[in-house]
Amino acid sequence: MAVSTEEVLNCAIPKWYDNLKAVTIPSVFIPLPEQFVEYLRSDGIILPQGCILPQMCVHGDGDDGSEEGDDDDDGWSGEEGEVPEFTDLLGEMERGIATLGGAVVPKLNWSAPKDATWIISSNTLKCTCASEVLLLLKSSDFVAHDLSRVFKYCTPDVAPAFQYMLCLRQWRDIHPSGEFRCFVRHDSIIGISQRHYTQHFDFVVSHKDQLRDEVVEFFTKYLKGRFFNTNYVVDVFKTDEGGVRLMDFNPFCPMTDPLLFTWEELATLDTQSPVVRVVESPGVVQPSDLYHCRLPKVVECSQVIQNHNIKEPLLL
Repeated sequence: MAVSTEEVLNCAIPKWYDNLKAVTIPSVFIPLPEQFVEYLRSDGIILPQGCILPQMCVHGDGDDGSEEGDDDDDGWSGEEGEVPEFTDLLGEMERGIATLGGAVVPKLNWSAPKDATWIISSNTLKCTCASEVLLLLKSSDFVAHDLSRVFKYCTPDVAPAFQYMLCLRQWRDIHPSGEFRCFVRHDSIIGISQRHYTQHFDFVVSHKDQLRDEVVEFFTKYLKGRFFNTNYVVDVFKTDEGGVRLMDFNPFCPMTDPLLFTWEELATLDTQSPVVRVVESPGVVQPSDLYHCRLPKVVECSQVIQNHNIKEPLLL
């Protein structure tokens, strides 16, 4: 199942955010210099100069938590053993976090580092400082996918020129029972899946018809005929007030997890009303694909190691 590069680019959050920001989570965007993109692609987790470990993050007016240095030097040669320096970029991250209330969820153009939450003490995507953002980005295979394989299912498989962006999204403590993935073909929803298929929720099972109607109403009012693609996948969530809001878009192809469906059936599913799938009982809960990601990694932070006389890398 192939998609065009344009369809993939249309699902990147910097592309659609301005048109739909009234119905999604407030976000701040930071263009990433090529040197930082290469830093993300490099092996290992070496935190940049001026970066502090998450437990030492302290926010203050105008304080980005980094050491004084050359504000014009945002480059990194990538040579082995060299500690990168991104003073300006770290400052932008800290200001973005403050703008959004002090806590954010980071992502690149398409993917959030949800496979790397094990490296943060909260075991969530909630970041309160730039160091936590960097740890998540550097530890994530999902982010690596954005950097190297996001056009894998495109025909032709050639990456066009585009700007990598860091997106900081305002932190929302969304209950897993309130997240749903909708599969849209020919600008109509054909399937709705419970987003977190590793859990069973009695409320979702007993109210799935009502939830379907609420999701379809939101889709019809805000998305149908308004998104760039006619085939796509859209994630939505229920708010505490009972409304539905937009989370994200993904391409309609196997690079996107079909959750409780398969791509074979989604390619041929023909229905007048969306098929809704939820985990009907605790006995059919599926294991999470993210469990294999929870392995320790060595994290080096030259400033902290120097300041605290730590001679060995830190294992978080």
